[in-house]
Amino acid sequence: MAKSILFIGNSYTFYNDMPTAIFAPMAEAAGLPLEVTAVTKGGWKLSRFADPADEGGALLAAELAKGKKYDYVVLQDHSLRTIKDPDKFFAGVKACRDLLADRAGEFILYVTWGRKIGSPQLEELGLTTAEMAERISAAYGEAAARFGMKLAEVGRAFLAESEAHPDVELYNADLTHPSPAGSEIVARTILKAIME
Repeated sequence: MAKSILFIGNSYTFYNDMPTAIFAPMAEAAGLPLEVTAVTKGGWKLSRFADPADEGGALLAAELAKGKKYDYVVLQDHSLRTIKDPDKFFAGVKACRDLLADRAGEFILYVTWGRKIGSPQLEELGLTTAEMAERISAAYGEAAARFGMKLAEVGRAFLAESEAHPDVELYNADLTHPSPAGSEIVARTILKAIME
């Protein structure tokens, strides 16, 4: 019987239809067929998905009303929240964990990446791509330690791929969202975290 996975996140998750078009076939090819569900909304933060009064919270509540349990729940927050408002990031992770505690076998935090050089937000923060990635990774690492979750270090995988294959474009033209190749790294890194 196939195991199940629930993705909760925003456009970094749904770009290129990553959960169903890229991740699911990759998992099946690796011998881990998974029933994939995704609750996503562009720009949303985890705290909004945990709030039943919010539009994102209503989407998640509708999914949870089906009564299913998930072997894995992947949580992805807004890419700037860990840097601009880490306390709200931690609160959002905790709220989602508390909401899903009796439905999830294992939680995996999807660690996002630093924006590409030229991104206005990157310039506003005064960070390089690598520095932003490390700040995000540190916050997710702290959340994983606090709440007993696994990490899918996608941001670090982006950096490693960029160094090894600088000719492969991992970013969309907007310098923040993943290209199809970027979404493949997302899927591969999450799958690796599940199988470890």
